[in-house]
Amino acid sequence: MKKFVQFIAGAICPNCKSNDTIALNPEDDQIYCIKCDFVEDRPTEKVDKKAKKINVVNIQDFKKNTNKNR
Repeated sequence: MKKFVQFIAGAICPNCKSNDTIALNPEDDQIYCIKCDFVEDRPTEKVDKKAKKINVVNIQDFKKNTNKNR
């Protein structure tokens, strides 16, 4: 049986800087480069890119500060 190799599209190897050479080994959840000896455990932490830091402003404090400046 042939080994299935899943590549990560657009990934750049941090070691040799080759484009589209990073593959995923589904058996042990490691990523590796097919051109050099780079091997790394697949990241497990999920980052929510949509989550943004929200600055909260108390509108009453804002109104007090603008009234003092007039």
